[in-house]
Amino acid sequence: MAGFKFFSIPKPKGFRYKPIYYNEQKEEMREREERIRKELGLTGKDKPFVPNIRGQFQRARKITKPSSRQSNIRLLIIIIILLLISYFVFFR
Repeated sequence: MAGFKFFSIPKPKGFRYKPIYYNEQKEEMREREERIRKELGLTGKDKPFVPNIRGQFQRARKITKPSSRQSNIRLLIIIIILLLISYFVFFR
């Protein structure tokens, strides 16, 4: 009965992430730039991030509005053509 494990639950495997592409020169360059910015007192992290989304939805809606207008005109033309075809089929 050595192979019978009714109450034991196997532990999950650990996550070991190894990056496929690692550019050591780029990492060193970034560290040097950060160190130089700290020495010069130029830190861009002091400013809080302010997203610029004001009015984005309205602008996107205005862009799609003409296409919906063209779609409505196209639908109206198709309905008129179908009505004319049905008229010729049933009454002539």
